[in-house]
Amino acid sequence: MKSDQFEIKEARSIPYAIHSSHKRTLRQRLVKIKNTILLLLAYVTPNNYCRVKFNQWRGVHIGKHVYIGLFCFLDNLHPEYIYIEDDVSVNAESMVLTHFNPRGEFRGVFLARVRPVLIKRGAVVSVRSTVMPGIEIGEWSCVSAGTIVDKDVPAYTVVSGNPMQIGNSYQALFERAQKRNKKA
Repeated sequence: MKSDQFEIKEARSIPYAIHSSHKRTLRQRLVKIKNTILLLLAYVTPNNYCRVKFNQWRGVHIGKHVYIGLFCFLDNLHPEYIYIEDDVSVNAESMVLTHFNPRGEFRGVFLARVRPVLIKRGAVVSVRSTVMPGIEIGEWSCVSAGTIVDKDVPAYTVVSGNPMQIGNSYQALFERAQKRNKKA
């Protein structure tokens, strides 16, 4: 995972649920409370500028000219693992997850881990889509409404469905439109 705009954190293991929640320090508890309050404010604020700022204060890395729709859920426990480059649109009721934290009984079956999510320049995440941990959404790609993004999305591509299916690439069309717009 590479970004020209941000330095991406490495994926790492995290403690399993239940066993670790009782051992949080006061500082960890205060950070979680702060993140929850800012998440709730960002969730319902009608102004995009405020939604972006509240998420940045939580630790989400957000570029310029980004739109975050109403009722978007950007991971609460590890927002610092979300990277959103310039000119991105994350539309209403979408979810971006960065961690998987099963109960302790699943130790040895599933790994509890946090993995970065990178949404590259110009991408669109449509209404009610879910982006899973460790995903990279390519430049100027489009995630259709209601899609569960469980694999990386190539640049200039439309993806849709559950399970996610990769549609056609439109890079040539996009480049032609960009040239036409520059002439006009």
